[in-house]
Amino acid sequence: MKFKPTPAFYSILLLLVFWQALAMLIGYPELFPSVTGLLKTILILLINADFYASLGITILRGLIGFALALTLSGVLAAVALHQSFWKSFFHPWVVIMRSVPVISIVLIALLWLSPPGLPVFIAFFTMFPILYQNMLSGLEHTDIKLVEMAKVFNKNSLQRLQYIYLPSARALILSGMATAMGFGWRAVIIGEVLAGPVHGIGTSMKKAQAFIDMKVLLAWTIIAIVVSFMFDVLLKLLVKHSGNFSLSILKNNTQPHNIYTDIKTVNINSLNKSFNSKVVLRKLNLSLSNEQVNLLKTASGSGKTTLMHILAGILKKDSGEITFSHAKPIISCSFQDKRLIPWLNVEQNIAFSLPHFPQITTIEKDRITALIHLLELDNQQDKLPDAMSGGEQQRVALARALVLPCHVLLLDEPLTGLGQDLKTKIIKGIEEFTNDFKPLIVWATHEEVACFLSSPPTTSHLQERAP
Repeated sequence: MKFKPTPAFYSILLLLVFWQALAMLIGYPELFPSVTGLLKTILILLINADFYASLGITILRGLIGFALALTLSGVLAAVALHQSFWKSFFHPWVVIMRSVPVISIVLIALLWLSPPGLPVFIAFFTMFPILYQNMLSGLEHTDIKLVEMAKVFNKNSLQRLQYIYLPSARALILSGMATAMGFGWRAVIIGEVLAGPVHGIGTSMKKAQAFIDMKVLLAWTIIAIVVSFMFDVLLKLLVKHSGNFSLSILKNNTQPHNIYTDIKTVNINSLNKSFNSKVVLRKLNLSLSNEQVNLLKTASGSGKTTLMHILAGILKKDSGEITFSHAKPIISCSFQDKRLIPWLNVEQNIAFSLPHFPQITTIEKDRITALIHLLELDNQQDKLPDAMSGGEQQRVALARALVLPCHVLLLDEPLTGLGQDLKTKIIKGIEEFTNDFKPLIVWATHEEVACFLSSPPTTSHLQERAP
């Protein structure tokens, strides 16, 4: 493969030329060695066993400090994310840790800690505030609508962290890791220089300085820079390859949900919901069952989506009662605003509603394939949502809702923007895909869909029932 010089290559080459010219101009190799002299010194270090002991121990100290800082910052950021009290409580501590000069930390810690433990403490103290702040910022910028969607599909806290929070915050977290490693690596070496443990890059640099051995001192400096650069490269590789999910087939091919075709009902009594001073639902009474498709057919802005979100558990009602015929109903929902996960492709987004995601059974795999064909999404399984049109995204969101066997199926304007022929096809497909477990379907729409259903639906008008 032909080598193609990059701007970075030319930059380093220019630096080496400038270094060599300056060394020749000074003409005092003991204080300012040439490039060739420096390379010879590095080669001599590389064949010395003590070199690897010093290098390895310094890296180990840095990694231990980094691991401690990463673990604690992750735990505290997760706590601060959900509890404003603890966020405010932690803030002064983080500001203090971020503001104290490193040299002050080192001098104070010298009175408390042994030489080998000091660099680890310095690394932790330096890296923690950077990691905490970036983690918290990344988690806080996660789209709350994706979190709500994951809750509707019964994803627990660990799953929401793994599939929603961390991928969303990945860029900020990894940026914080890179910055923290840069500061922490230098802090570890400073700690070693001042504490003087038996082995370490800082200890070796201090010895070279004591003997006025400029070649060795500069050689260790270059090695420290190279190691820091290698960590930066590893983090960039982590950015590139992290967050990739792939579906796998479960060995157990039985249906994970035991949903029967029994009668399913929802009774709503005197339901009230307001947003600030705006009343959206007032004393709403509805009785719904799976014996027909339940259409909520009224104008936009009259409370259809609010009711759907209350039924899904996304919103809390102000007052009233909602009674499901099943104690813990499995609820599936096709959201009007889609809520697709940006880093998952079409097939993965559809499978996300299933209980063992990213593992699926062959039965579930067949259902996903059939839904993709029904919704005319063939050959788009590997596309990310941003590469799709709004109508295609709407169909993916509908497929995600239909693939999950459930007691209650909420469809919030699932056919918006679709052509009439495709609407007719999808309506027939919805009836076909829900025939095996007959969920209670609540369908919010302002369009005419009743004439395409095989059995007469019940139609509710929220404004008429909300006095």
